[in-house]
Amino acid sequence: MKNIKILTVCVLSAIMLFGCGLKKMIKRYPEVTVQLENPDLENKGGKVEYKITGEIPAKYMKKKATMTITPVLEYNGEKLALEPIKLQGEKAKNATGTVIPYKTGGKFSTTGSFDYSDQLEEALILVEGQANLKKKSHDFEPRRLGEGIANTSSRSGLTPALKEKASAGNGTNIMLAEHQYKPEFVSETGVVYFEVNKSDLNMNLKLNKDQVAKDAVQKFMDFVAEGRKVEKMIITGWASPEGEESNNQDLSNKRTEQGKKWFEQQFEKYQKEYAKKNGLKYKDMPKPEFQYENKASGEDWSGFEKAVEKSSIAEKNQILNVVRSQSDKAMSEQKIREMTDIYNEIKDVILPPLRRVEVTMRCNKNNFTDEQIKELASTNPDTLGLNELLYAAYMEKDAKAKKDIYATVTEKEEYQKDWRAYNNLAAMQIDEYLKTGNTEMLDNAKSNLNKADAVSPDNGMILNNMGIAEYLSGNKDEAMKKFEQSQKAATEPVNQNYNLALAKITSGDYAGAKQMMNNRNCDYNMALLYVLEKNYDSAKSTLECIADKDAKVYYLQAVLAARLSDENGVYTNLKEAIDRDASYKKTAKKDAEFKKYKRTSKFEALIN
Repeated sequence: MKNIKILTVCVLSAIMLFGCGLKKMIKRYPEVTVQLENPDLENKGGKVEYKITGEIPAKYMKKKATMTITPVLEYNGEKLALEPIKLQGEKAKNATGTVIPYKTGGKFSTTGSFDYSDQLEEALILVEGQANLKKKSHDFEPRRLGEGIANTSSRSGLTPALKEKASAGNGTNIMLAEHQYKPEFVSETGVVYFEVNKSDLNMNLKLNKDQVAKDAVQKFMDFVAEGRKVEKMIITGWASPEGEESNNQDLSNKRTEQGKKWFEQQFEKYQKEYAKKNGLKYKDMPKPEFQYENKASGEDWSGFEKAVEKSSIAEKNQILNVVRSQSDKAMSEQKIREMTDIYNEIKDVILPPLRRVEVTMRCNKNNFTDEQIKELASTNPDTLGLNELLYAAYMEKDAKAKKDIYATVTEKEEYQKDWRAYNNLAAMQIDEYLKTGNTEMLDNAKSNLNKADAVSPDNGMILNNMGIAEYLSGNKDEAMKKFEQSQKAATEPVNQNYNLALAKITSGDYAGAKQMMNNRNCDYNMALLYVLEKNYDSAKSTLECIADKDAKVYYLQAVLAARLSDENGVYTNLKEAIDRDASYKKTAKKDAEFKKYKRTSKFEALIN
């Protein structure tokens, strides 16, 4: 009986000791520290990495006790438990956790990661604890370690500009195919000669009465009579190089004026003859306005040397060597004057034809001038060929008129085997979407790009624009496929390093992205990389130097301000972003980057 009483006392004592041990652990649980080493969790490449550290105080962990500390994400009424942290006392049986000595206590830590999803953006990061001693256990109240998971790495952006292919550079731009229209010009030249040191017109001069000269003038007037579209008249006055340079320059200038006068007289004569021949009144005939390019070219040294080389003068090489070896033009002129006394051929044959004015009519070989092409593209497009229509669109500054020309081309059956108009119409529609947000334009662009692709498959320019359209539609994976295909295309391959770097940002390869973007200056995505790398000085200077800031630039500046604890910068930049794009209200409301400011009246006023 006595032994039974002793046994009973021992059991009760053990139970009391056990209960006392667990109760003390429960009571002292607030002394247990658990924290996120970096409370600002963020998405990197679709993963969120974390590290939890903690410390158990001295004389807390009972020798046979165990504890489980479990990080938990709480969002939308759901919970996601992460890898638990297991702790144990010195004499705990069948336990596999970190041993915490009773007398001294101890520290613990764990690292891990979990997949990011948008629904975790506003998640609470909690830690749940449970203590176990023999058959008893206790669940502690959850502790809050942090809130929100930043998703700034997903904010890479592509805002391409509309560029003609030749100036597009790389895949950061919407590419317009080149028009391939090449204006061709034909010209004819009439020549009038002058007496030495004179600039007045004298058609009785021997050279002007020479049959060869008269035939050349007639050929010029026959060209005028063809009625071509004149691009410009080029009047070039010359002087022979034996006189003083200053006087010769003045002579060539005056001869240029006389050449213009001679042409206008000849053209008037031609029109009057045309009117008489065709029963018209000269005064009623349209008088064209010519564009003149006047050139007072001075002394014709090149003409002199060529004439000497072709001459029959036996000493012509010595003559040229003497002229060329002089230290200045004045000495060369003097030598030529001296030679006229020795060589009659220089005086009578070589120098006189150099005293002249050349009148050149330069005409567009094509049917129409640029202005006519622009007008006909809208008034009578059937009169223009494919390249002329594409050229008209290239010259057009009004976006709607430009788009209408491309649409006109795509409607012509004979041009539907050419990919350029489909591609360019799509490019204009993408550009319109960027300016207006009209998603119908983006859908139309995709349709036209598919038509272009059917005509010209494996074309880098088309694939580039397809990639941009997919990116703007939110289909970033498909966009990257198109960019990769564009870079490797058999026709018109496009450098896509910059665009493909955006995929590296999304995947968390920041170093690789920077290398592919070649440290571009004053660039939004470059600034984003600096923010993600926590190189805030470089991020700030890069954002500040962007000339035309849009909503996403101001929003990133607000994020940077939040990371730098610049409260005023947060509000100022966020307001600018929202003013330009109201959708940033919803974005900012969820964004963990602003968790320190979300409950302030200024922040709430901005997002509500």
